[in-house]
Amino acid sequence: MALAKRVGIYGTGKAASEVLKALKHSPHLLTSAIVFFPEHNGQDIGTLTGNEPTGIVATTDLESTIRSGTFDVLIYTGLSGEILYQAMSICADAGVDFVHACFAHPKLRLNPELYSQLQQRTSETGSRIVGTGMLPGFWLDVVPALFASALPAPVSIVGESYADITTWGYGVLAHEIGVGKPPEQGMAGPVGAILQESALMIAETLGLETVPERNGGFVISDIVTDVIGIPVKIGDRIGFDEAAIVQHEGKERIKLVWKGLPANYHGFTSSLTITITGGDGSKIKLDTVRPSDPYPGTAARLVQAVHGIQSLPGGLHTPVKMSI
Repeated sequence: MALAKRVGIYGTGKAASEVLKALKHSPHLLTSAIVFFPEHNGQDIGTLTGNEPTGIVATTDLESTIRSGTFDVLIYTGLSGEILYQAMSICADAGVDFVHACFAHPKLRLNPELYSQLQQRTSETGSRIVGTGMLPGFWLDVVPALFASALPAPVSIVGESYADITTWGYGVLAHEIGVGKPPEQGMAGPVGAILQESALMIAETLGLETVPERNGGFVISDIVTDVIGIPVKIGDRIGFDEAAIVQHEGKERIKLVWKGLPANYHGFTSSLTITITGGDGSKIKLDTVRPSDPYPGTAARLVQAVHGIQSLPGGLHTPVKMSI
């Protein structure tokens, strides 16, 4: 049985809204809320996230709230960047556990100096930091890593996620994916780094000391169309098609693909399949109905991680290290 923990939350967006809903069905207690925008200071976090009032008043004072001792775990639903790293550092120093969805493999995503500093401080204070990643990360790293243990080596894994991005919302498509904007020279796609992290976690589970290669990028529209109110011209970005691949001894051992497009763009449909093949040719194949909205599942992973990290020592961890 999961032990109840006092939880703080950072953020007011869709992920935060779903986390508040998920917490209602968990043993954990929401005790604090931190927000970024000054106009949100002093307001009820439930109201700010489109939920019922919680009685928890939000504050913009990040450091004082983390150091207040009012919560055991901070669930961070904000964006990547300096605020994320600041919140991580304060939690590491204060001995507060930290769960986020911005990335999944800290060694690959953080610069070496910050990684070393956080690793040292968390080992001293007992703070545990884990990134669960956005769905379909769970399906493309934790699940394959688990099922790979049921087949004889050498195991190979192919995971393919095809997502209808129209459910992600206007803000994500317009500002993060850049739908409706022309491609920029040398600009990397939006999910390749996430796939690379997932592939590295699987590689580590399989004992492969290889940094995954990433390829692909944005999909460029060849028609004039409209995507949830965003006008798209021929030559504009309309989605992405990226992959992360691990080659070992001349053979492809891991291939993760994530393709995101509007539904019905040239007949595009959503799906999620995982194929794990053992050295003797035996196979495990998972063919699932992909969630149309990734946010409830992402929130579920964040809330489950509050319990999952409790058995871990202080430090930076990947989600495959957590207890189920």
